[in-house]
Order: sequence, then structure tokens, then C-alpha cells
Amino acid sequence: MTEETVTVDDVVEHTSGQQIAIAPREKAALVAESREVMAFLPRTIEEAQRYASGLIAANQVPDAFREGGKKDNPPNAALVLMGILKCSELEVAPQTGLAGILPLNGRFNVWGDLAAALVQRSGKVSDQTAIRIGPAFDPDAPLGEWPADHGWEVRYWREGQANPYIGRFTVREAKRAGLWMCAYRKPWIMYPDRMLFNRARAFALRDGFADALCGLSIAEEVLDSLPPEGPEGASESRNLDALDDEVVTDDEARAADAEIHG
Repeated sequence: MTEETVTVDDVVEHTSGQQIAIAPREKAALVAESREVMAFLPRTIEEAQRYASGLIAANQVPDAFREGGKKDNPPNAALVLMGILKCSELEVAPQTGLAGILPLNGRFNVWGDLAAALVQRSGKVSDQTAIRIGPAFDPDAPLGEWPADHGWEVRYWREGQANPYIGRFTVREAKRAGLWMCAYRKPWIMYPDRMLFNRARAFALRDGFADALCGLSIAEEVLDSLPPEGPEGASESRNLDALDDEVVTDDEARAADAEIHG
């Protein structure tokens, strides 16, 4: 029998008193173990109801799923349940899905980056590009001085198809749609370039990947198509509180309107 060097930790005392060498212990790794994130997906109506009840009890319900879509109102339990079921249809974890779904006018819509995520997850995108179009200008210039031809062009190529799906949106089109320099469209005042990009991307996504979006409309488009909020307030179906930074009071809107138009 060959001799092996062992440490104190490698030796145990047998009941007979004889010392026996054992294999050295493995030292614990000082790095995190990589594991796949597991999401809980309700499989039955009962499980979905329990999930909805838990979110409501924990006060983790997005504003869009509260009564009237208002953040200070109590959660709408039936709407939360329907939202969770819609998440199951989309195969998206409920809490992730509820954060990216917006109920408007009796229909669910996707908004924010969830629309792009659903398309990218589908594995049907072979390439994509996003470029600014129009003449060069100073982006810090007042909105009234932005060139009408400035905007974004977004292209998505679908697997197996040679031609891309193209979405374009410019300042001229935003003006035509009543979005540009509108005091009651706060995102278009605060993030105009990002909003132009979002609209261009939405066109390409819907045209080329309606199957990945499961036929859902994109909420930013739907919101922009609704009449702007005026002094009388928005209709209850708009749920603007869900888009927190898009909410604007009448006083804020009047002040912004006076600043924009002098």
C-alpha cells in the first residue's frame, strides 16, 4: 500500500481505535452557482386566483389593474385575474407580464419593452437595425425648431424572409397626429426622441411579428390615438396612472402649454 499525505481533517477514528485515512474533503467554491431562474406559472384557474389574491394582499398590483386605472384606488380583483390569465397565454411570468400589459378600452395591450421582448424571445428575428433619419440638428434646441424630417427608422428581418419590416416615424407625422408640442402628452415633451423611436419600432413589430405579439396592440400607439386629456380630465378607460411619468395635472399642462407656445 502506497503512502499518502493526509491532513487532520482527512483522518477519522474508527470504533476499534484504528485510524483510517479517507479522501480529502472538497472545499466549498467561493463563487455563486449558476442556476436557471424559475418562474411560477399558475396552471389552473384556482392557482391563478390564489396568485392574484397574493399580489393584492401584498399591494403589488400595477396601477393599470386598479379600479378605474387610478393609482390611489383599490385593486380590481377580476382584472388582476384576467391579466394573470393573459400572461399565461403569452407564456410570461405573471409579475413580469402585469408590468408590461395595459388594459385600455376593454382590451389588453402590451407596452414598454415587453413587446420587443416577446418578439426577440420568439427566435424569429434574424437581424434588426435602428437609425436616425433626417438632417442633423441640435437636440437641445426647442421642440419648435426640430426639423420636420427628423425621426427614426427601425428595421426587423424575419427568419426566412429577405425583405425587412420597416417602421418610420418623424416629427412631421407626430405633428399630424397631434402629438408634437402638446402639453397634455407629457412623454412627448420630456422624451421626444425616444417617443419617435418607440412609434417607429411599434410599426415594425406589429407588421412583422403579430404572431409573437399574439395579436395584441402596442399600448403607446393606442394611447396616442385617444383624444388628449383636457381640462375636464381623461376618460376612465385610459389608465394613464399606470404610466406614472405620463400623468400630468391640468395646472402642469397649462404651464407647459404657455411655455411651449408663449
